[in-house]
Amino acid sequence: MSTNSIKILVNNKTINFSQADFPILISGRDGSGASLFSVSMLANVLKNGEKVLFFSAQAPAKEEFKKQIGDSLNDKVVIIKSGDENLFLEKIDQIQDLSERIILFKNIENYSPKLFNKLKNQKLIIFSGDLDKCQFNTQLIEKDFKTKIFFSYPQKIQVKNKIDLPKYHGLIFSKKYNGLISVSK
Repeated sequence: MSTNSIKILVNNKTINFSQADFPILISGRDGSGASLFSVSMLANVLKNGEKVLFFSAQAPAKEEFKKQIGDSLNDKVVIIKSGDENLFLEKIDQIQDLSERIILFKNIENYSPKLFNKLKNQKLIIFSGDLDKCQFNTQLIEKDFKTKIFFSYPQKIQVKNKIDLPKYHGLIFSKKYNGLISVSK
């Protein structure tokens, strides 16, 4: 899949996220579609000219991201080795333009509060994963997210206007967007 074919849809209409939509929380259990959506969203913002930083516990997610961005692998893209929390902490300090990058912190349930504490004040960040299994879910819930997307409903957050979610669809809440969100290839 090339970046030209990735579309983010809200209520079946194509949208593009801007820096004003961040920070973003994407919550979803394994198999809900949250993972593919997170990867596709980062590829989409890269296509739209943003600098990005990709970090995931799972190597297949990194491979999917590389597949989606194709030839776009350049200085706008930083990909940290999958699953290595200490390396990620070290690399964060070395990235001079970190505040200009949209950071995908994927698989939050696999990491310690140490990583959350390092990233919690970043504006351009996507926290993605299973909120119920996350060690720092209480701190995440207290964070002021501009956008929240639920591919499954966590027990830790009271979600208003719950609906039965179709497979690979989420429910988005923000000032700009409300409704069903998905990825179209």
